[in-house]
Amino acid sequence: MKISFCPKVRDQGSILAFTLILVAIMGLTLGSYLVLASGQQGSVARSQRWNSAIDVAEAGIEEGLAQVNYSPNDFSANNWSVSGNQYSPPSQRSLVNGSYALAVIGGSTPTIYATGYVGAPITGQIIQRTVRVTTQVLPLFNVALGAVGNINMNGNNMVTDSWNSESTNLSNGGQYTSSKVSTNGDVASEQGIVNIGNQKIDGNLYLGPTATYTSGANQVLGTINKDYNVNFPDVTLPSSAPSASSPTVLNTNGTVYNYLPLDNATYTVGNDNKPILVAAGHTNVTLIVTAQSFNPTAVVLLGGMTNPPTLTIYDFPPNPGGSVTLVGNGTGGASAARPVNFIFYGGPNLNSVTFGGTSTFIGAIYAPEAVLSLNGGGNGNNIEGALIVKNATVNGHFDVHYDEALAKFGPAKGFVASSWQEL
Repeated sequence: MKISFCPKVRDQGSILAFTLILVAIMGLTLGSYLVLASGQQGSVARSQRWNSAIDVAEAGIEEGLAQVNYSPNDFSANNWSVSGNQYSPPSQRSLVNGSYALAVIGGSTPTIYATGYVGAPITGQIIQRTVRVTTQVLPLFNVALGAVGNINMNGNNMVTDSWNSESTNLSNGGQYTSSKVSTNGDVASEQGIVNIGNQKIDGNLYLGPTATYTSGANQVLGTINKDYNVNFPDVTLPSSAPSASSPTVLNTNGTVYNYLPLDNATYTVGNDNKPILVAAGHTNVTLIVTAQSFNPTAVVLLGGMTNPPTLTIYDFPPNPGGSVTLVGNGTGGASAARPVNFIFYGGPNLNSVTFGGTSTFIGAIYAPEAVLSLNGGGNGNNIEGALIVKNATVNGHFDVHYDEALAKFGPAKGFVASSWQEL
């Protein structure tokens, strides 16, 4: 007997329903997974953009640091705009992955703000993050006598030592006195030879990697550092130079001066060697010298210690071979004031700086393309401040007394970051 089986219709319907349910579950699972994967991808992309916004902001910080170090005394260089004490580039900066806005809040130690902007994925919403960086000063004058090249101490028992015009323990009411000196009369050469001889360096001797010294090592009372990281960049003119005006001619007791009377003013002189007289008071005066040879018979700052002005001279001869000569038997520069009140900058074409007589010069000179000659000395206290030049030759008895206050209150060579904070 043959028995045959026929499936029931309802069993076929159950199988179909089960299959549909299974497909639906699998589809739902796959869809959920795709949604999860898509969301996770979006989250990762947004996180990457979030992190990228910091990278873009830090690019702004780097530009800000480059700007303040390019021109430490004038943050408006490179066509930056000025509003009060805030300096900004001409426009918002664009990068491949975003853009940033940048501002430098000026002052003796500028603060840099940068905001990075990056578009979010899919929505295009702008993600922004802001960073604030404070800075600290790298002082321009941090040694008594510094040179790019050679320093020849050929004098008669000359000495470099230090004092501090802002300290009652190391000055006489802000003025140098031989009874209150310290041991920071450092000497530095970037790449030359320092001939010490029988001179006394009451401080350290700093030598760049290619610099050397000859004889007299026992005359260095501090240490000898043979791997000194230093550079002395050329000087640039301040942005206020084009608006400079001529000094007032003033006749005082028969002496005709180039008189600088105005606060926060910039003056210019050419082939004119009249003595320079700066009015008393808190005048922040800049003088641009365009003469090939500048030989003022005197530079006098009125006001003494109680009411002194500040004078900054930029000596920029039009052609190579420019020179400046400071001679005499009196006190020049910041007379009866502090060295920080008189800063002298020599441009790339200033190639010679000469001192003579028995004068005392109070101030600081930075002329990295000039050969310095110190001739004379003997009766005065000589240089009270600091000197940085290309090469230096010291004859006679010409001492250099470094004012330690220049490191804190003097001009900046540049700035480095001291703190970083996201706002």
